[in-house]
Amino acid sequence: MAKQSYLGVEIGNRRIKLAETKNERLIRFAVEDIPDDMVRGGEILQWEAMADLMRDCIRKYGFSCKRGAVVVPDSIAYTRRTRMPAMSAQQLEFNLAYEFHDFISDEKDQYIYDYSMVGLIRDEEQNVTEMDLLAVAVSKAVMDNYLSMFKRAGVKLLMAAPESRAIGNVFHCLYPELAVGDFAVLDLGCSATRVDIFSHGIYEVTRSIDTGCMMLANTVADVMGCDPHIAEINMKENREGALNNEAVHDLYGRIAIDVMRAINYYTFENRENTLETMYYCGGGAGIKPLINEIRETIQLELVPLSELAGGDQTSGEALMNGAAAIGICWNQ
Repeated sequence: MAKQSYLGVEIGNRRIKLAETKNERLIRFAVEDIPDDMVRGGEILQWEAMADLMRDCIRKYGFSCKRGAVVVPDSIAYTRRTRMPAMSAQQLEFNLAYEFHDFISDEKDQYIYDYSMVGLIRDEEQNVTEMDLLAVAVSKAVMDNYLSMFKRAGVKLLMAAPESRAIGNVFHCLYPELAVGDFAVLDLGCSATRVDIFSHGIYEVTRSIDTGCMMLANTVADVMGCDPHIAEINMKENREGALNNEAVHDLYGRIAIDVMRAINYYTFENRENTLETMYYCGGGAGIKPLINEIRETIQLELVPLSELAGGDQTSGEALMNGAAAIGICWNQ
């Protein structure tokens, strides 16, 4: 676990989240809207502008830590759970790139590869035969951009990891008593909905659903004849029944069914699973009709991620709106 202070940064399509930790505790958390067309599909399009926004947020909310950690969106990083024959660290470093040949079409030397050891598989004589790994690959050019962005914002980037790893850290490092079985985390994001599934507390797979909160806002905008940004405000306050019209309810049902399908596919492929609980978070977590629709559709207990905070309102809000920004601080 992290023994020093870190500033965790998670950059979504619509919001940047910052979390400062010290001595294994959350000290400060903030969320700020991102201007349109600065990020698309998890990819930052305007790096210098994002650095300036990050620097402004640090000043605005009083963050003091200069040791940075960034969440790399899974949309621009390749993460996979894999097994490889037992080999030395040097051999593994050489061979790891070939585990991504089905995903990466560019030259393999244009990527950075890393891994964490999940476990060792032994034969009857206790000799190690295979390694169970959580492997990741990310473009060198992307990481260079992150380094430059943090430097411009006045922070030294020391750690980086995929979103799924950062979410897993929330359980392993902050709430280890929960990271012993199978569970899922539902992120009701802006442009998409994600279902991260963990087996025996270890990240297993992500299922992405194209429908996100922005599609809900666009539907409300069409129905109410207003700008999508105004529609988002109407949704937050449920003005004129913005959350209750038929077209929006159809989208609730579509999202709920897609979440159910993701869970059903996993449980069918993994018959011995013990999956019983799904934790939810993200921008859509406050849309009660959506949560109710999902709860009535899936066969799991649906729990807000804020419950892990045990009544601490600040930590609960941070978990609901930026869990990965917190978890990335414990990526050691």
